Amino acid sequence: MAHRMNLLGCVPVLAGLALAALPASGARPQHRFAQALVNRMHRAHPEIEEIGIAVQFAGGCRTIASTDPGDVGERCESEDRTPMRTGRIVVQREGKELDISLPLRDASGRRVGSIGMELIPARGESRAAAIRKVKAIAAAMARQIPSKARLLR
Repeated sequence: MAHRMNLLGCVPVLAGLALAALPASGARPQHRFAQALVNRMHRAHPEIEEIGIAVQFAGGCRTIASTDPGDVGERCESEDRTPMRTGRIVVQREGKELDISLPLRDASGRRVGSIGMELIPARGESRAAAIRKVKAIAAAMARQIPSKARLLR
């Protein structure tokens, strides 16, 4: 009986810890590692206008980090989900910009999400050259991601 009471006494404590882990109403989850990675890459590659990372969760796909703070927490669009599911790159032209989404991998090569980058190709830069540039940036990011769990911290 004493053993049972100890377990029951833990319930309020555990419930309080679970509630403390939830974001406040209207708050967006913080994925500091992913956001710091996006910020570093954006500083290193100012020619990329926007960078965002999307990840599939049990409850759906969400943007967890972006150079556009308004995108964080948003549901994924199909161009975000396709690279996660198929491993293929999605390229869309929006005016002068190229919106390129590709699988985001961890250091061991496992797909952990997708990364979207928007850029205006430099004068004379081909679409293929822009895609190679984005692939190189994604590869550099992958080398810094030990696991999906770390990406979500």
